[in-house]
Amino acid sequence: MSPEDRKRFVQIVGQVLIADGILGDAEREHLDRVMDELGMPDAERKEALKGIDLDSDVAERVAALSPEARGQLVGAVERAVSVDGDVPKSEAYLLEKIRELVG
Repeated sequence: MSPEDRKRFVQIVGQVLIADGILGDAEREHLDRVMDELGMPDAERKEALKGIDLDSDVAERVAALSPEARGQLVGAVERAVSVDGDVPKSEAYLLEKIRELVG
């Protein structure tokens, strides 16, 4: 995955995690694990985290991902929404939207 893909990937996962307005400790730890799994260096992590925004166009971000990254996205988002044991409507909505966008 390219650095741009990794950044967008993390931003999408992060957007889902903050959809309920709260980024709990377990969710933040999960996001850190995602970045670890992607092998993101510190500078790239900081850039990705700065770009997490609830109002970002998720469709635009998904469309910009490579096929490889899109192939991993749904699983990553499914794991993210279940991190804290509760799936708020806002997170469930984004998950469904991402499933539709990925196809």
